[in-house]
Amino acid sequence: MEICIMLGVQYNCISTVSFLYGVYKMLSIKLAEEIVDQTMLRLHHNINVISPTGVILASGDKERIDLIHEGAIEVVRIGQPLLIDEKLSSQFQNCKPGVNMPIRYHDKVIGVIGITGNPNELSEIANLVQLTTEMMVHQVLTESESEWQRKNGDFIFKALIEDEPMHSTIMERIHKLPFLLKEPFQIILLKQVGNHSSNILAINLENILYKQPVLFGQLELNEYYICLCGDAVKQLRDILNQLAKLRKKLEIYMGIGPIVNSLSELSYGFNGSKTALTFSLEFKQDTFFEEIEVYTLLKNKNDHDVQKFQQKTLLGLSEKMLHTLEAFFESDLQINICADRLQIHRHTLTYRLNKIQELTGYQPQNFKDAFLLKLALMLSKQR
Repeated sequence: MEICIMLGVQYNCISTVSFLYGVYKMLSIKLAEEIVDQTMLRLHHNINVISPTGVILASGDKERIDLIHEGAIEVVRIGQPLLIDEKLSSQFQNCKPGVNMPIRYHDKVIGVIGITGNPNELSEIANLVQLTTEMMVHQVLTESESEWQRKNGDFIFKALIEDEPMHSTIMERIHKLPFLLKEPFQIILLKQVGNHSSNILAINLENILYKQPVLFGQLELNEYYICLCGDAVKQLRDILNQLAKLRKKLEIYMGIGPIVNSLSELSYGFNGSKTALTFSLEFKQDTFFEEIEVYTLLKNKNDHDVQKFQQKTLLGLSEKMLHTLEAFFESDLQINICADRLQIHRHTLTYRLNKIQELTGYQPQNFKDAFLLKLALMLSKQR
């Protein structure tokens, strides 16, 4: 018994047609050989895989490679099954009696299965081989399209954060995205530390961001970007919660950039997320750009005046006092909330705050003084 499979370039996806044509040309022989090997392993029948022009690309019978199979070409032309008996087989070159069935991908005919034998006895085998082949082809082409879209997204993202002019090439690639690249935008940078497989993180990111209007990919070793677009920005908290579940097993830290309202501002959003990630790695906690934005205004953080300010502002404070200050600021200067956070009586907290004022000259409950103390704490951590 002989089974013939024909693969063709009939799939026409607006966003990836030129790319997929190249994939078919590049992968047709490889995919043909894989189908031959896998099907013959299970069914123990000879199989031919044929190109759109009718050339046999792969076969269990090596002598048939490069021959023309006219019956398969006819099936592609009409898009319907073709039963070939002894009489009809004489009308097609290199054809034998059997059943020939089209293989479809996205409602387009991309192949033909031809099984040699009595057409009335081969329907069940033909259906099984057709289903198996369609599944194999679908997996290969879907993965190829996903890979192209990933590379296209990387190209677009890197061009935008480098503030390149919006020339025609970038606009053309943007139009090939599977979603509209519309405002607002927000960038998350992730850094994976430790000796973990980056593939695991990449797979988890794909699962979390599946069908979301986002660009995401890898910037460098163990560093990934996520660019939320449009409605995805509203889902930030939910996305961060899902990513947080990966922290313990994959050791990741995140820097969340500011929201921007145009593509021209993406470079600013990226720089903000990069700065936030730096603090995230130092503080060992996820960091929003807004939390450290004031600090970024100090261009030269090692300047003598900056160091002097930090040292004199916190002069004399013990580790307990510094910890109390941090908790107080994290509680938005609320006495009761901070006391609960530290698990101490509110009078004890008030005593410590008064002590801090006595040692530093700054009153933590005063907004202006609190701002200076907070800035000094941030400088201290950075150093």
